[in-house]
Amino acid sequence: MAEPYLRCPPSWKRATLAPDPSGDLVVRVETGSTPSTKRPEYWNGDIPWLTPKEVTDLEGSVFVSRTARSITKEGLASSAAKLMAPGTVMLTKRAPVGAVVVNTVPMATNQGFLNFTCGSALLPAFLAAWLKANRPYLDLIANGSTYPELYLSDLFEFEIAVPPIDYQHRVVEAINSFQIVLAMESSLEQLTASPDELHLVHAKVRKLRTLRETLLPLLLSGEVAVPAARKRR
Repeated sequence: MAEPYLRCPPSWKRATLAPDPSGDLVVRVETGSTPSTKRPEYWNGDIPWLTPKEVTDLEGSVFVSRTARSITKEGLASSAAKLMAPGTVMLTKRAPVGAVVVNTVPMATNQGFLNFTCGSALLPAFLAAWLKANRPYLDLIANGSTYPELYLSDLFEFEIAVPPIDYQHRVVEAINSFQIVLAMESSLEQLTASPDELHLVHAKVRKLRTLRETLLPLLLSGEVAVPAARKRR
């Protein structure tokens, strides 16, 4: 078993990334496939079909609901692709390594992904954030003769530490708060009245991105605690 990149409290539940159908963390891992491009009847259907490049184009968004291309039921059946249920954590294993999203609609992927189905004790958004924070480890174990690639035999040895589900919700909410503010950047740009104000907006957004990247591993390792929200009286 590989040592975890993030040091977490010993009380957190631990397991490897290897799928365990009888467990409650990672219960299933699938890869994707590409139907034959020579068969037009396999394409332009109603099944979204994701590629790694589309993930990198999302600019930090965690969730994906649309894809550039789609396949038909015949295309799905003709290939090794699987129709993944909403809430699947989709990790790119090559070109690039380590980009991650969570689908919000049933979706298939090409062969450049490892698709994780979470059990009842693991939130998909928490696993996605955890994989992002562990990007240095993913880059380290990626190998290949032509280009870097993640292989299941290496990835499945890696240990994940998972806090209780209520704490996972609090961590995800904290991460989402950063993302909401960062998503407002383009709107704030339109409201600026001068180049100096625009420069100030960009500077603040850069600081916020740096803060997010600094806090992410601390939140996911328990080094920085996320307090429970106070109940309104």
